[in-house]
Amino acid sequence: MYNCEPKTFGSNYKLLSELGINREDVFEDPDDDVPAKLIRIANDERDAFLEWKHLIEYYSEFIKTIKGGFTDRSKMDDYMLQCYNPLTNQFERPKPKYNCYLKGKAPVLFTFIDDAQGSKLFSTNKEMLQLCLRHRHLGQFPPPQGGAIGMSICVSSQTFKSNGGLNKAIRNNSTSIILFKTQDMSELKQIAEAFSGEIAVDRFFQLYQQATEKPHDFLFVDLHYKTDVQMLRHLPNSRCKV
Repeated sequence: MYNCEPKTFGSNYKLLSELGINREDVFEDPDDDVPAKLIRIANDERDAFLEWKHLIEYYSEFIKTIKGGFTDRSKMDDYMLQCYNPLTNQFERPKPKYNCYLKGKAPVLFTFIDDAQGSKLFSTNKEMLQLCLRHRHLGQFPPPQGGAIGMSICVSSQTFKSNGGLNKAIRNNSTSIILFKTQDMSELKQIAEAFSGEIAVDRFFQLYQQATEKPHDFLFVDLHYKTDVQMLRHLPNSRCKV
């Protein structure tokens, strides 16, 4: 998990530390080259996963060769020596960077961007906008495997459109939105109108009030909902009837 939180990580450290975020994975400078670093992280994670898969295949073939009677250690290449433990005088199975490797799966990358509205990270950084639009394609695997590592991006913002809020391209490409309680009815109206193609504005207001009655409650809007799942949800395990 990676965190982009301009100048506020220190005050939020206790909360964020519970998420297991490493200090080196925090980007506090909104003027920093964050998009390029995140792209590089995705590519590095892809390379590490492919390298481990290749080493496992190489290791398996090498062990078969040893069991078949191969004993000339002078013919061992440097690549296989990565698996050799001189303390035990044994070749050991390569250890994965993450446990998901053992299931044949690459890691899931997640970036949380908090309180960045109005900063150069979004206001003038076109690379950040492109990153948000192309996040699913980061760390592409070569043919014939295809696919990509990808990176999920969550943006926390106090504004939806105005005053340095979310770029239109980001709003239109969001897969889900979480709405907490707000007293800004003009802001809420903008959000309701954005979903008016799916649900009437008045009905949206009713469901929003229902979903945010209690402190810390929120309305979850699933913008890629399936036919058997409601678009609007009140907390993760309940749904609002549209």
